[in-house]
Amino acid sequence: MVAIAAGADAAHFSEVRDAGHGRGAEVHGPSLDDHQPAVGLGRPMDRTLWTLVWAVVAVMFQAMGLSYALGGQFALPLFIRDFIDFVSGPTTFFVGATLGFIVMLVWRRFVANGLVAWAIVNLLLLFFGLSMTDYDFRDIVTKPDNVPIVGMIVLVGFFNWLALRRAVINDARMAQGLPNLEERDPDKTLTWPDLVYTELIAMVAQTIFLVIWGIALQAPLEQPASSTSAPNPSKAPWYFLGLQEMLVYFDPWMAGVVLPSLIIVGLMAIPYIDTNKAGNGYYTITQRKFAYIMFQYGFLVLWVILILLGTFLRGPNWNFFGPYEYWDLHKLIPLNNVNLSDIVWIELIGTSKPTNILLRELPGIVAVLAYFILVPPLLATIPFFKRVIAQGGWLRYSALAVLLLFMASLPIKMVLRWTINLKYIIAIPEYFFNI
Repeated sequence: MVAIAAGADAAHFSEVRDAGHGRGAEVHGPSLDDHQPAVGLGRPMDRTLWTLVWAVVAVMFQAMGLSYALGGQFALPLFIRDFIDFVSGPTTFFVGATLGFIVMLVWRRFVANGLVAWAIVNLLLLFFGLSMTDYDFRDIVTKPDNVPIVGMIVLVGFFNWLALRRAVINDARMAQGLPNLEERDPDKTLTWPDLVYTELIAMVAQTIFLVIWGIALQAPLEQPASSTSAPNPSKAPWYFLGLQEMLVYFDPWMAGVVLPSLIIVGLMAIPYIDTNKAGNGYYTITQRKFAYIMFQYGFLVLWVILILLGTFLRGPNWNFFGPYEYWDLHKLIPLNNVNLSDIVWIELIGTSKPTNILLRELPGIVAVLAYFILVPPLLATIPFFKRVIAQGGWLRYSALAVLLLFMASLPIKMVLRWTINLKYIIAIPEYFFNI
């Protein structure tokens, strides 16, 4: 904790120095006693007050640590655990992640402040530590398969916050006519000794870390595979858990072939679709807001969040369990999923479904065609997309619109499943074609 705080303070000092803040900045530069946030991160802060606050927090953490060492226990209250389990579900988890992403984006100047981020880290550490007193939570989190995912949460959170912070600072600096942080870095760095020494230290540290990991954690090896006995839950490797979660809402050909292929094609097409030359070589949000929002939402919410959901909250029979809930093999949740044709013909019109396949699935076919044919022209009326068409032409816009519509189809289908129990928009099992 002390090392991390010292490193953060040093980084903060560097940003303040580059910004030219602090007492005597013109002569000696700012001192560490001047807790002046970097450009774009708010007003000056009383360093003495914040030191007192964190001293109190440190004493509280030390008291809790001594209590555990002496046999005492601070546990997360049972009513809080029961409430979290009660409200837990794919709907609240996904919607909460989406709202959190929006909050992070709208109040990014507040989130990018180092002291705010440090407070959030400490609250999460406190919550995680208290949660570890629960047996079911601890059993899930400490599985050798799941430990790397906990590390992934830390790494993804830190580096995304760091990029957000530098983007906020750069946007504020460029708005004031100042050079961005990356322009202040030297143009060249010597391979020897700077790069080689850095790589050597990283290699040695990583080797030591992996050796300790291999000794401390048992390899997650299971019995030989058998066609008559499958593990329950049967989960894909962590990097495919997002796709496995998508299988809940789409057929295998869509979730396992079409959407992953479009992800790859979309990533390859970005340099050819995006004609905006701003933001190359430095962090920014203002100059690349649309690209930043789309990529971050797709990566954080539609990929990382689905991995976390599949890792920690999907249990036996692929049922959803709260983080403090026992994974009961016999838990049964009735699912009354219906197709769009059932809703239209049986519930709305009040008649039986036609025997003709095309007539039966006509509502779904019309809905899908309208989605892909009518929505792109409507999007073209938005000022941003008008600029895209003017700068890149209709071909680039059409490719962008198709990729966006396929990306939006995942949250749309998820919401439809949660609200009206919709299984398929088009259901033609006779020919193994379902959407």
